[in-house]
Amino acid sequence: MKKLLSFLIILVMLYCLGLSSSWADSSDTFQITVTCNYLSINLRNNGDTADYTTWAIGQKAENTPTTMTQAEGIKVVNTSNAATDLSAWVSTPAAAWTNQNAAGADQYKLEMKCYDATQASPDLSSGTFTITSTSTPGNDIKAGLAATTNQWAYCKFTTPTSTTSGAQQTITVTILATTAS
Repeated sequence: MKKLLSFLIILVMLYCLGLSSSWADSSDTFQITVTCNYLSINLRNNGDTADYTTWAIGQKAENTPTTMTQAEGIKVVNTSNAATDLSAWVSTPAAAWTNQNAAGADQYKLEMKCYDATQASPDLSSGTFTITSTSTPGNDIKAGLAATTNQWAYCKFTTPTSTTSGAQQTITVTILATTAS
């Protein structure tokens, strides 16, 4: 009986040793979570009922500044998940005119200004950014825009002081969102 009891004790000890070694893991895991900066903007009309397409200024005299009204303003809907900078450039220039820092002969001046809310009477008499660039990334119009925060952009367009063309001019402006610097 002593032998049987000794054998059983040894068997229980071996079993316990086996259990304790099975409790120790030889490997473990961890997870990686990552989110990339996602930059996305949409240009909408001031009432946010349709995409923004055209600011139709119409026919103006030479050297005439025209400022967007509240209804003509551009709502920049920012769905980015990171802080962004906004810039703008003339991506398709006018056929007969160039964009410059000041209106001149066959030269127009385009200014932009962003606001945190729609403006009943946009004031573009100061604090504007002149759009002289014709390529990306363009001229800064808003720095450090918080993620998912919208902006309202307004333009002021000054016609050339003189022109060699009386034809309608069409200009395309591109607004770009980049990761805030």
